[in-house]
Amino acid sequence: MVLLKVKAKVRRYLREQRTVPILFASMVQRHPDKTALIFEGTDTHWTFRQLDDYSSSVANFLQARGLASGDVAALFMENRNEFVGLWLGMAKLGVEAALINTNLRRDALCHCLTTSQARVLIFGSEMAPAIFEIQASLDPSLSLFCSGPWEPSTLPASTEHLDPLLEDAPKHLPSRPDKGFTDKLFYIYTSGTTGLPKAAIVVHSRYYRMAALVYYGFRMRPDDIVYDCLPLYHSAGNIVGIGQCLLHGMTVVIRKKFSASRFWDDCIKYNCTIVQYIGELCRYLLNQPPREAEHQHRVRMALGNGLRQSIWTDFSSRFHIPQVAEFYGATECNCSVGNFDSQVGSGAVEGGQVRLGVWTLETLLSGWGRAVVGVWAPGSPPLSSLRPVAGEPRPKSWPLQVGACGFNSRILSFVYPIRLVRVNEDTMELIRGPNGVCLPCQPGEPGQLVGRIIQQDPLRRFDGYLNQGASNKKIAKDVFQKGDQAYLTGDVLVMDELGYLYFRDRTGDTFRWKGENVSTTEVEGTLSRLLDMTDVAVYGVEVPGTEGRAGMAAVANSAGSCDLEHFAQLLEKELPLYARPIFLRFLPELHKTGTFKLQKMELRKEGFNPAVVRDPLFYLDARKGRYVPLDQKAYARIQAGEEKL
Repeated sequence: MVLLKVKAKVRRYLREQRTVPILFASMVQRHPDKTALIFEGTDTHWTFRQLDDYSSSVANFLQARGLASGDVAALFMENRNEFVGLWLGMAKLGVEAALINTNLRRDALCHCLTTSQARVLIFGSEMAPAIFEIQASLDPSLSLFCSGPWEPSTLPASTEHLDPLLEDAPKHLPSRPDKGFTDKLFYIYTSGTTGLPKAAIVVHSRYYRMAALVYYGFRMRPDDIVYDCLPLYHSAGNIVGIGQCLLHGMTVVIRKKFSASRFWDDCIKYNCTIVQYIGELCRYLLNQPPREAEHQHRVRMALGNGLRQSIWTDFSSRFHIPQVAEFYGATECNCSVGNFDSQVGSGAVEGGQVRLGVWTLETLLSGWGRAVVGVWAPGSPPLSSLRPVAGEPRPKSWPLQVGACGFNSRILSFVYPIRLVRVNEDTMELIRGPNGVCLPCQPGEPGQLVGRIIQQDPLRRFDGYLNQGASNKKIAKDVFQKGDQAYLTGDVLVMDELGYLYFRDRTGDTFRWKGENVSTTEVEGTLSRLLDMTDVAVYGVEVPGTEGRAGMAAVANSAGSCDLEHFAQLLEKELPLYARPIFLRFLPELHKTGTFKLQKMELRKEGFNPAVVRDPLFYLDARKGRYVPLDQKAYARIQAGEEKL
């Protein structure tokens, strides 16, 4: 029903050529004086009218500077209200915004600016040092504008102060650009296997689809207040979060950066009813000492992805959050799914009674223990009131998993053409049958999630990246049937008997750490350059009690010939925090394939256990800021979660 509702609206907006600015305009007309955005950092409140006026000023200013529909403007700024107003104003003019990750520096930052072909760069004053570092590499024709406190001595000479220029710009709506529902809105940079960040294309219909599926699927309300502490250069913060403001009239509270110690205080202060998360944030919150604020908030829903199954129950019960709205998706993918009915395992809530299959929770408590408790949610009947269902036999086995990230009907699978297909676990290559078509997975069998591409359908299209070669790598042919095309997510999931999906792992040369995707190719290139072009293999390794995988680098060198203290200092300048390898392994040589590709499978399996690895091992001591030897004692502390990584 959610899909049908969103599909009907998509068809209507496609017919009427609606765009995000046009849809936002209807919200402004409906309630111009309602609060749209609140920036926690300065307690700044913007109404829908104020956001509309600011964004119109941006559009008129850029138009006066010669920009027109189809041009690109780069935006490099930390979270605040102006970030939303700037890209929305660009969209009103038809200018496409390139949203740059604020963690990027030097080569990666230059790469993003160059590949976007931006004519203008607008950056926050807090990012001035990063721009100052690369000023010699910038295209002389690139116009630079700084927003925020004005300190000319810290800026390239050609930089102009944006804020007074916008105050003087007209606030009337510029003429409607020649843009439609399936035209480009902005670019979001995502890490991949090709090395440097890739610009994923987000069209207006994709922005609407991602925000609307979440809104209708999780039964949000216009009077909800969303707490958004995720970076706005990513789709989770800027589409799933801010999209609820622009498209559905909600109030969104923006925080510059996530703070575990201030999280619940902020929720109480601004009466938030929905909080956004990525899995790593939930672990940080659980690591905080218990506080009264945890029980005084009005949050009814936690919305996000990547909440680990092992802490799902603890998170929802400790913080008294009735609904965990977990979803799966990526900026560029066409097969997003959501856990719309808050399914935590193969069970359901019927008539106020918690049931697992045909047996109630109380009946199963003794047999399955704590794992079953995850099915109970705040507001459900007390456990003592639950009774077995008379006359119904106990199932022989019933999968009781916590943490479904989505669902797709096994009966009406054609309504939403996604599928798990079998892959070679070592190479992650697609396994095909005698007819050349990919083999679908059976329930309980892990496989790569794929989505059929139908370019004429805004819900099924794949817009890809600015780099066509990168787009081609995400497309496979003959997947569902001969002659078709499908998008490859690169992620391994599992589906249970009822159609609920559970995330398993990422494939390929990308891993996730600190809530960010890390390209091993990019990190390998940087490390190799710093180590005089030494062979380096980078891969992700699992660390107990942490989200994602920690970066590990195997270096073809002897530890004695490397100044590790100086090496750590260089990495601090060259790579963002999440991309710096946590573990180092020094070995005589790295094995390669016949095509000179580094063989990482055995390295990944051996991990960082000094009892298994005989080569010198080191780890990045967060307190000391340098690499120190990894012995059995240090390994034990890491395994016990006593070392901060």
